[in-house]
Amino acid sequence: MSKSADLSDVIAEGWCIGCGACIAAEKNLRLVLDPQRLIYRPSEPGGEAAASVCPAVGVDFDELHRQRFPHAAPTPLGPVESILLAQSTDHDRNIRASSGGVIRELLRAYLAEEGVTGAIVLDHLEGLRFEPRLLTDPNQVDSLPGSIYHNIPFQNALRLLEQQDGRYVLVALPCQVEGILKFLMHRRRESLPRLHAIIGLVCGWTYSHHAVRAICWLKGWDADGIQDIAFRGGGPVGRLRMTFPDGERQVSRRWDYDYLVAFDRSFNLPRCHLCVDHLNLLADIVVGDAWLPRVAHTKTGVSLVVCRTPETAALMARLKSGGRIHSSHGREADIVISQGHSLTYGDFAYAYAEYLSRAGRFHPHMLAANRPAARPVSLGEAARFDREFAAKTRLQWDGRYRYLWLRKAIVDLPRYAYRFLKKHVRRAAATRDVAAPDPADVPFR
Repeated sequence: MSKSADLSDVIAEGWCIGCGACIAAEKNLRLVLDPQRLIYRPSEPGGEAAASVCPAVGVDFDELHRQRFPHAAPTPLGPVESILLAQSTDHDRNIRASSGGVIRELLRAYLAEEGVTGAIVLDHLEGLRFEPRLLTDPNQVDSLPGSIYHNIPFQNALRLLEQQDGRYVLVALPCQVEGILKFLMHRRRESLPRLHAIIGLVCGWTYSHHAVRAICWLKGWDADGIQDIAFRGGGPVGRLRMTFPDGERQVSRRWDYDYLVAFDRSFNLPRCHLCVDHLNLLADIVVGDAWLPRVAHTKTGVSLVVCRTPETAALMARLKSGGRIHSSHGREADIVISQGHSLTYGDFAYAYAEYLSRAGRFHPHMLAANRPAARPVSLGEAARFDREFAAKTRLQWDGRYRYLWLRKAIVDLPRYAYRFLKKHVRRAAATRDVAAPDPADVPFR
């Protein structure tokens, strides 16, 4: 992997994801919200130390895998000890959570373990501002927010790991895990034992703050007046909920056209389109939504859980035997059916990276063990996306959200309908290839 002298290219191309590794490496840097892109980035380019730990420069998955899982061979799905479908048996906890309440049950179990000092988790500060904080009391877990989809600064996670002795559980997105592990591996190897376990989220991309401003503009709401925001909770899909001084307002995440406009893939962080690590390949245990036909009847969330170590598989077994969760055995095919082939193996991401390389443009270098299983899209499709992505982001920078609303109706909806149909046809075909489970093995509500 080639080295970068600083973060100039990362800043210029908008590749930053706000993990904070560069801030830990060079204390004079800070994360700031880019006034045009509305994503977090370093205040200055910094130097080689910052670039060496930045996951927007590149990620050596092979090196990090060897450190995290020295006795497990890499596979396209990462190390897999067991795959489960699971949900909390506590109905209220399940409903408040993003996808089944499993992460909350895991946190409560870890915080009760002898030798675990605390958990580093995301919590709400004010408005759109969320930051990692230290949690030590299991009774505080249920007050945490669910999944947050807009870009947030994550530098406090490394600050806590550096400043606090003990052993900690970290809850993080894949790119945040990559940045933290790169920093610890290259700059603070002695602090690696402080990571007791990593609970990784399956990631379906992060959005710039333009997405939140766009939905507010389209609805006629004052984005600067947002006091709190929640993207999930209340069931398997949940609603976007924003709190203003005069009360809460909600938006359907499934059927609202304004939501489809504001949370279009063009509002994702640029690096998300090159991500080959949606399954959090470096976490000890991974939790995401189980978008599977056999749990589609449920009124509460169900999680797809990938245990990457014997220890996390044993913990899930203890949660089940203790009556804390319902669970059933999953299969590798469930991961692909639930998340899609492209997110699982990087079909689009690898093609887009190849297109950018051929164009001579700087981009993050990421090559994971899932590359042999990928079915890259054509370079023509990657080129078309790149042109449209550039055009749409310029409109976002200018605040022309109404034009994006009209464009989606005229240009994007026919394509969206086609992709939606193709996705569900493929999911149905993949489901037919998998033996139907015994109804007794689907104990979810």
